[in-house]
Amino acid sequence: MKLRLLLLYFSSLVALCPSVLAQQRLRLTVVVRDGVSKKPIPGASLLIAETKSGARADSVGVISLNHQPGILTMYVSAVGYIRGRETVVLDFNKRIDYFLKPRSTDLEEVDVRATRADKNIKAVQMGQIQLSMPELKRMPVVLGEPDILKALTLQAGVTTAGEGAGGFNVRGGRADQNLVLLDGAPLFNTSHLLGFYTNVNPDLVQDVSLNKGAFSAQYGGRVSSLLLMSTRNGNKDGWRVSGGISPVSVRAAIDGPITKKLTLIAGGRIAFPNYLLKAFPATSVKNSRAFFYDGNLKLTYTPDERNTISLSAYRSQDNFRFPGDTLYGWQSNVVTGRWSYLIRPNLQLNLTALYSGYHLNVDGVTPGLTFRFTSYIEQREGKADVFYTLRQKHRIHVGINGILYGVQTGNAQPTGENSSINPQRINPERGRELGAYVNTEWELTPRISLQAGLRYSAFAFLGPQTVYAYAENAPRSPETVSDSMRYGRGQVVKTYGGLEPRLALRVQLAKNTSVKASAGRTRQYVNLISNTTAITPLDFWKLSDRYTPPQIADQVALGVFQNFRDNAIELSVEGYYKRLQNQIEYRYGANLILNPTLETALLQAAGKAYGVEFGLASNKGRLTGQLNYTYARSLSAVQTPFDVLRINGGSYYPSYIDRPHTLNIQARWAMSHNWAFSTNFVYYTGVPATYPDGQYTYNGEPVQDYSRRNADRIPDYHRLDVAFSKDTRFSKSQKRYGIWTLGIYNVYAHKNPYSIYFTRYNQRTESYRLSVFGTLIPSIAYNFYF
Repeated sequence: MKLRLLLLYFSSLVALCPSVLAQQRLRLTVVVRDGVSKKPIPGASLLIAETKSGARADSVGVISLNHQPGILTMYVSAVGYIRGRETVVLDFNKRIDYFLKPRSTDLEEVDVRATRADKNIKAVQMGQIQLSMPELKRMPVVLGEPDILKALTLQAGVTTAGEGAGGFNVRGGRADQNLVLLDGAPLFNTSHLLGFYTNVNPDLVQDVSLNKGAFSAQYGGRVSSLLLMSTRNGNKDGWRVSGGISPVSVRAAIDGPITKKLTLIAGGRIAFPNYLLKAFPATSVKNSRAFFYDGNLKLTYTPDERNTISLSAYRSQDNFRFPGDTLYGWQSNVVTGRWSYLIRPNLQLNLTALYSGYHLNVDGVTPGLTFRFTSYIEQREGKADVFYTLRQKHRIHVGINGILYGVQTGNAQPTGENSSINPQRINPERGRELGAYVNTEWELTPRISLQAGLRYSAFAFLGPQTVYAYAENAPRSPETVSDSMRYGRGQVVKTYGGLEPRLALRVQLAKNTSVKASAGRTRQYVNLISNTTAITPLDFWKLSDRYTPPQIADQVALGVFQNFRDNAIELSVEGYYKRLQNQIEYRYGANLILNPTLETALLQAAGKAYGVEFGLASNKGRLTGQLNYTYARSLSAVQTPFDVLRINGGSYYPSYIDRPHTLNIQARWAMSHNWAFSTNFVYYTGVPATYPDGQYTYNGEPVQDYSRRNADRIPDYHRLDVAFSKDTRFSKSQKRYGIWTLGIYNVYAHKNPYSIYFTRYNQRTESYRLSVFGTLIPSIAYNFYF
């Protein structure tokens, strides 16, 4: 009897086990990694076939979900990788490292964006531009050289001061208001040949992302935009060589494994533009001489799956000689070291140390007047970041950073024994900046996501320094200096600081429709001193001090995003409004170079910028492209109690980068036999200019009168470019191949004016138009990979 009861008990228990197990839910954690670099893949997707359930990876590649036990068929996918399939027996809480294989071992062929096709709908961030490196090399550009910044200026809200001008402008911001980071380190100069080319070799760049709106609280120090560029890691599977030849330069890059855990990528570019400069119609260009080179190196060490250590370095050098007897040279040097440690699947620590320096030399070689003028800016920074995934839909990022600045605004010394130049040196500037920040991204509901951040920054201007005091109730000038105070080395002269909140919100109205809003405040403690429209070699950097408070910007933006035909067509409309404080303007006749009382030449200006950006893009099919139109204004006002210092009576006037209308059209047609045709059309309103509106006589000599600043404009700019490219591959898996690009820049040879200047001739005032590229420019370029 007892035996029968015991058997009945066990049979009942066995019958109940399936129902008990069915109610139990176990934890499945999958860390998705790149099969080559072993790095986590953010945004990867996981799908359980049996239940059609799934999840997405967080910023460190971790996917976590609860599921009933059993035998599961798991599909893992990510953009740019081959979809993986795995059978998993989930009988207890389980953690899996899953490695995805890239679609091709040749990263130059694959358009790796690490983004979803509907990212413009799903992502919280708005006002973001990402460039495709493979497509960049097929675009028609001047002299056939692929150029990152020129590609960015074809996007909505991004302009430049003129053809051949250095830097770029974003939503009414000035060129020095853009934070440009290469592997996390700032670049203080972004151009070769005075603005003709970006000074970063695109062959070594993996990702380019420009943020025009309120970016993450992790970043600070600039008030306009954030441009992130990262170099590629070396290939672990074998050595590769790539490069290119264009009419102005030769490029080459090599990458591969030194050991199983250590990879290298290195590359360089050298230019020979002198013979082409002679062909330009502008006398100031064709009689010039130029040379530049740049180089990148990156080592990546992965001792195990939790640790990654990288060291990257960059150097560039430019020499340019204008017609005459002056030689300009400038160089950038950058070194970044980073250690990334995966503490737990949902917790990661990054430690970064970096150095960035920009140095300028100007050599005068006129007999008897030989000299060397130097200036520089150097930044040393250390930072620590912690990334924590609280839940699958809630991520937190906290960090701190510290920066030491060193700036030399000017130092002129005679060279040679017979030089009559007197030595003059401005005291170097020193500064310290500290920052702490927290940023969170939270998917509140499937349709509502929030990104919020708060940054606190503090800046101190340090000695040794002599600070002048000026008479009250009078404009600052060398004549009104009333006293001076000497500060010792390391002594704090002036401090600034404050909170910088950032907020972004996404509301998805339908599957392919979303509305986004953002707001943010940023501060900037370094300033580029330049009273010219475009960046020139004589511009120099200056820290905020007693008389130069930091620039502050507040920006709000609202946008609507709509996709059609399975995300093949993207439509967006974004509007923004920005207010700026403490922008730098200049007195009439300001003396900037080697001025020991530079504050007497500077004015504080308020600014406002607003606009609407319309974008339409076609991403699939044989014909792809985009159309961008922007209506935007950028205004400044110098409001001071002293009438003599007011510009245009203290009212708002167009800033020198104000362009109300901008239209950019790009198209690419994929033809048969691996041929492709691409074209760009560019139109924008001419930049403001100040023309003479009369003349008066002074000491018997006629003098031109300029009464209102930026009251006129140079003529509008427009240009058409075309290019044909030929890919020599027979299949996408072919590793050795080349791409030929034949292009024409400025097809109809329009003489776009860079500036208009005025001279006196036979007692008359005559105007002259200067065009940098006043003709069409054909080019041929060859890119190779093997």
